[in-house]
Amino acid sequence: MSLDINFKKQVERLLDQAGREHRSKHQGVYANRYVIQVTGGVPFDLMFEKGAKTPPNIWCLAKVAEHVEDVECEIDRADRLRQVPGQYGRHSALEHMPQLANADLAKFVPKTLTDVRAIIDAIKALSENPETSTSVRAPS
Repeated sequence: MSLDINFKKQVERLLDQAGREHRSKHQGVYANRYVIQVTGGVPFDLMFEKGAKTPPNIWCLAKVAEHVEDVECEIDRADRLRQVPGQYGRHSALEHMPQLANADLAKFVPKTLTDVRAIIDAIKALSENPETSTSVRAPS
């Protein structure tokens, strides 16, 4: 488990360098909320699960997945939210991020820092040119 915690701290450092803290703030020991954008670009929200009992999941808009190759990813559709009354249906940290709360999301599970950099690079490219829709992923 110590390697996992160490990896999460490294991911957190990369994300701290790449973005700024979201206005909803970080969520203690469970999740960090970020905004990543290039100068003059469109802001993209991102949430990183850093809790000791979860994988190092990185959540962002689903369209980011179209620009990231070879990183484990699951698309989480918004239509499955709130199917049980009183339950959101996703990590609670996402509910306080308006861009992500009710959108289709990509949930990446990076295994290496190279994976994390690929996600950050895709977000920065989309920030600079948000209309880009060239897909590198095969349709699922």
